[in-house]
Amino acid sequence: MATLTELYNHPGLLLTAHRGASFESAENTIPAFDAAIQAGAHFIEFDLYVSKDGVPVVLHDHTIDRTSNGSGRPEDLLLEEMRGYNFSYFHHGERHAEPLFEELPLPTFEEVLRRYRGKVCMNIQLNGKPDENGIREICRLYKEYDMTECGYLTIAWLDTIEAVRNYAPDIEYCYTPKMMDRAKIESLETCARMGCRFVQPVRGYISEETFAVCRRLGLRANVFYSDDPAEAREFMEMGADSLLTNKIELLVSELL
Repeated sequence: MATLTELYNHPGLLLTAHRGASFESAENTIPAFDAAIQAGAHFIEFDLYVSKDGVPVVLHDHTIDRTSNGSGRPEDLLLEEMRGYNFSYFHHGERHAEPLFEELPLPTFEEVLRRYRGKVCMNIQLNGKPDENGIREICRLYKEYDMTECGYLTIAWLDTIEAVRNYAPDIEYCYTPKMMDRAKIESLETCARMGCRFVQPVRGYISEETFAVCRRLGLRANVFYSDDPAEAREFMEMGADSLLTNKIELLVSELL
């Protein structure tokens, strides 16, 4: 597996599997991550919330309703409660009446680290603005599994970044302000001053200037997102050398 530094310096296109192979499989689940790695993703991207009993779990939404047969906010549910639900109801871009798998629990952050550390780098997005205890536990696991050169935290809040710095100054992070602001020159300059190596500008707001500024500042721009090879090639012609995608198998086969 290539390290973060090696991928940062990688001369070719980098592809990040957004929530794993999230179109074909059930997003943010072990099968989705397995499929993404098998397809050849350089990174898997996933999202973290913290359960009522303080366990970081892999989940994108502020509730479990869309992706599972359960209901409620993760911070109001114990891990054991959430693990009793099936998290494979959303795939191929929509919610289905029947699950994709007979049983499929949501993974914990630790399970993902244990299974994939050393196999693929990770773009780990903090959702739901974790409280101090949640931040501490995420940082503890990050350090316990020696993730310094294997993954970075994607964080939207400056005070959360400061808290992470206080607990674990060696953790790398990607700062993500509002979607419409991420490609602005002043936002990119802020990221560079903060020591970010990876940034995540959003399609619809990018231009050739975005990537020229990133190159000048030493930032690797990981565009959010593209599922269409033709569109991805247009982004590459503009200067993009990293992309997030829900259709990792398709973009690997067409672009790498």
